[in-house]
Amino acid sequence: MIILGIDPGSRKTGFAVIECEGNRRSVIDFGTIFLTEKKSMPEKLVRIFDEVGGLFRKFEIATVAVEAGYYGKNAQSAYKLGYARSAAVLAAAVERVEVVEYSPRKVKQAVTGNGNASKPQVMYMVKKLLSGAEGLSLREDEADAFAVAICHAQNSGGAKGGYRNWKEFVAKNSHMVVKRGSLRRVK
Repeated sequence: MIILGIDPGSRKTGFAVIECEGNRRSVIDFGTIFLTEKKSMPEKLVRIFDEVGGLFRKFEIATVAVEAGYYGKNAQSAYKLGYARSAAVLAAAVERVEVVEYSPRKVKQAVTGNGNASKPQVMYMVKKLLSGAEGLSLREDEADAFAVAICHAQNSGGAKGGYRNWKEFVAKNSHMVVKRGSLRRVK
């Protein structure tokens, strides 16, 4: 399974493509889409859409994992981040590829075990968890994109033993589920 992780931004959008085979995760490609501040927002969105769309022509991407926005207190930043996310998500939707969203806290938890981990901790663990990433020089946006992809690999039904939620687990493992009131004591 090939996963595209995206860390959207209106100034820089990081992307990372990984391949998952069982519990092994390998680096395929990564980069940063630099968006100069001199360009208009529509021009930036077209650039994100085009660059992300190009990845679908280059790789057989099964799923796109996107980091959900952290909005803080600045509404203007929230709008811009939402636009950038939308351009990336639209590129995946045009290709009919599933898009899954993860909160920054969930991403950090999946990669480091700590939902409040620092950027250097995330980068360190990304390099430890991905085959082929140890010697790479990564920017923060690229490390975050890898972290989102890793998070999805750990939480998707396609990853060994992983499920997105309890409903999916129950649907795929109904033989293991005991209905309320049907427990019997074993002697």
